Order: sequence, then structure tokens, then C-alpha cells
Amino acid sequence: MNRTFSCAAFCAVLLMGFVSSAQTVNTLRSTEDSALVNFTITDIDSVPVEDAKLVVTSTDKSVTKEGVSDTYGHCYMLLPEGKTYTMIVYKFRTDFPFNQGLVLPVEKGRYSMDQTIRVKVIRDYSRIFNLDNVYFDVNKWDIKPECVPHVENLYNTLVLNPKMVIEIAGHTDSDGDAHQNLVLSQNRADAVMNYLIKLGLDPKRVSAKGYGEYKPIVPNDNAPNKARNRRTEVRVLDE
Repeated sequence: MNRTFSCAAFCAVLLMGFVSSAQTVNTLRSTEDSALVNFTITDIDSVPVEDAKLVVTSTDKSVTKEGVSDTYGHCYMLLPEGKTYTMIVYKFRTDFPFNQGLVLPVEKGRYSMDQTIRVKVIRDYSRIFNLDNVYFDVNKWDIKPECVPHVENLYNTLVLNPKMVIEIAGHTDSDGDAHQNLVLSQNRADAVMNYLIKLGLDPKRVSAKGYGEYKPIVPNDNAPNKARNRRTEVRVLDE
């Protein structure tokens, strides 16, 4: 079942599917009267959204549960069967309400459900450019000594442009596990962001986001293309 909701600043899509047997996840397990719901929160391009707050409330107001998505966008809840639930996601300083409910029917035995929630903020970047000559060893995210001058050049640019606010965006190619690539790209983006803050940049002017392999600029079908997709971008939010 697919549902789409729209609002001025965003659109949201819900996708759901049943899992045939119960699962043990984060010590939670479905019971005879409560279903285990595996929520996955992503952006519109299926990039997992980390640290999103999810509030689920039954329409009769008898049940309210909250959770926060992990690195992979997952958030797990045990919810009583036989109820309809509304959901609100809080992220990007925005609340994303889903008023058309999630229905958990009463079923014999135990069952689990997967629920994917996609959110999108319409956000325009002033410009995007690659942070050239900043690269990392395989499966590493330390800033290499030879890359430091290039990070310092970015810092100097930010000092000269005190109104500039940026996002450091980390990207990988498609080799290896997608989840591991996501974590690796986040760690690398964090490393650049933290180095800028260490140099003296106001933390309010920089954020970091790892996109893993989800936003290639060319197909990952040969070595040169993969090299282009392994990149660190500077996304200018304001200047």
C-alpha cells in the first residue's frame, strides 16, 4: 500500500509490508497482542535519516510511543494490535504528520510489520562544489596530513564569508555493503566538519551528512566513474 501526503515545505510517502514471522530486534519481540513494527525513515531518495524523532499515537489516544531512528533509519516499537495509529516525524526543524493511519489488525499468533516512511524537505543549495584533494584511506576517515591544507583553505573561505553556512556531504561508490558505506561516508563528513570546528568555525555554520552510495553523479560501472563518486562535497546553504 502506498500513500502520499503533501504540504508546502515537504512531501511524504508511506510504504508498508508484513513480515511473515516474528523477529527479535533490539531485545523487542512481538507478542500475542502486540505487533513488532520496524519503522525505517528515509529521505525521498531512500537515504536513511538518522536521529529523527518518531511519535506514534493511537487514534483513541490510549497509546503513545516515541523513538529515535538509528544510523540506518530504523526505529522499532511494540504496538498493541486492533488499533489505528497516526505518526509524526520530527527532523530538519520540521514536523511531518501522517494523519492517515497505520492499521494493526488483530491476528492469530505473533506477527511483525515493516513500515517505511519517506520525508523530503524542499531545500535549495546556493551552490555545490567538491572539496578537491581531500581523500581517505580504505575504510578510514582520518584527515590525512597532506589533505589538511585543503581543509584549511575551506576554513579560510568561510572566515572571509562570515554569512556562509555549509553542509559537508560524504559519498562513496557502490563497492561493499550499502549500510557500511553509509556509516563510512558519515564518519568522513563528520571528520571534515570537526576539523573545521577545531580550527575555530562556529558549529552553527556547518553540518555533516553521509549519503553513502545513494547519490552517485555517474553510474558505478567502471573504475573512473567509481572514483568520481567517491567524493566530499561542500553544499552551501546560505551565503
